[in-house]
Amino acid sequence: MAADVVGGRMAGPGMRVVEIAKQMSRVADVTLAVNSGDDDGLNTIGVHVASYRDSDELSVLIEQHDIAYCQLIDQAVVRRGIAAGCRFVFDLYNALPAEAVGAERVGGFDTQPEKDTVFRDVLSFFRFCVRAGSYFVTSNERQRDFWIGYMMAADALLPSSLRGRHPAEIIGLVPFGMEETPPASSTHPLRGTRGIGADDTILLWAGGIWDWFDAETPIRAVADLRQTRPDLHLVFYGTTHPNALIGKPRTVERAQQLAADLGVLDVGVHFIEGWVPAAERAGFLLDADAAVSTHKESFETRYAFRTRILDHFWAQLPSLVSEGDWFADYIAQHDLGEVVPYRDVDSTRAAIESLLDAERRVAIQTHIDGIRDDWSWSATTAPLREVVASWTTSLLPGLLTEDPLMSTPEPPRRSRAREFVSRTPVGAIYRRLRKR
Repeated sequence: MAADVVGGRMAGPGMRVVEIAKQMSRVADVTLAVNSGDDDGLNTIGVHVASYRDSDELSVLIEQHDIAYCQLIDQAVVRRGIAAGCRFVFDLYNALPAEAVGAERVGGFDTQPEKDTVFRDVLSFFRFCVRAGSYFVTSNERQRDFWIGYMMAADALLPSSLRGRHPAEIIGLVPFGMEETPPASSTHPLRGTRGIGADDTILLWAGGIWDWFDAETPIRAVADLRQTRPDLHLVFYGTTHPNALIGKPRTVERAQQLAADLGVLDVGVHFIEGWVPAAERAGFLLDADAAVSTHKESFETRYAFRTRILDHFWAQLPSLVSEGDWFADYIAQHDLGEVVPYRDVDSTRAAIESLLDAERRVAIQTHIDGIRDDWSWSATTAPLREVVASWTTSLLPGLLTEDPLMSTPEPPRRSRAREFVSRTPVGAIYRRLRKR
């Protein structure tokens, strides 16, 4: 089930569900249920695509299948599906509770106790998920530990339900992947445009600028370096989310204002309005010399999995990243780029200078070649394919017990929960799917 916009313009959740549907078609008859998006490219993915308008239509689709794979979904749909014998696989690749707990605004609120109130609704939703699911997938060991703890706290992992299984049989590691074939493009969307020369050096920010990211530090570093390296450019794409309920974050406006204040907006720092279609992003990646993804020190960082890093690997781009998350450790271990302290302009400037060295970039590209096969979609989805292929024995029926930590939610709380998730990159989808 696609919980986000799918089609020509997709963000990470949409791209992920389409690729997983394609991979699961190797071991099962797959229907991709779509609620929002367009038909661009969907008629060539090799699986049946069915659209639904509301939770009733989605329930009918699910009742016709043995397994339902979902990220965010109406609880009533899950209950109907389980009653019909369907078994649910929940995709927990995004640790949304960890992402939201320190957010600037929660449910449109920036004051207490409103933020806590709507956050408790999110916790309640995921407690339902971990009790109702037959199997779960997540991105890395940090996230698996997070969700195992969540399951225990929600009474979803008891001695009676463990049944001799080990953690990998309950939560599989199915991170984001990348295309099997290298990127190719016949166009140059960056070079020769926006005052960027054919031989200039381009740093690419390949994704959105959400609350937990730090776009300001690389902007300051590039502004400093351009005093002696006017051929250096920093390009941001993905300024407006393809899901209209999310739109253009305020973090983008703050980054643009900083670039203007430093005198580099549209000169050395460029923002591409809108969202680059998934099929066209290869041209932007191939025009770049290195990629940047810096973030703040936050609770979200500890459990994050930056899916955009896979595009860096796909295009053999050295990565400049902040410390603290899983990919920072991985990049440092395999020498796939430069890792810098949080919000450290001097270190970021030095890291960029290192990546300006062509020999350094070539060395990193050699290291990227050594890990690329590990990140193909066929490799990252292998655990899920194995479970789906043997689903009658590997997928135990979900539990339909009531949440022991929460009484039946009152309508106002449910409304606040929908309001909360509409203000987050993945939450807007949750709000739409819960709408009855």
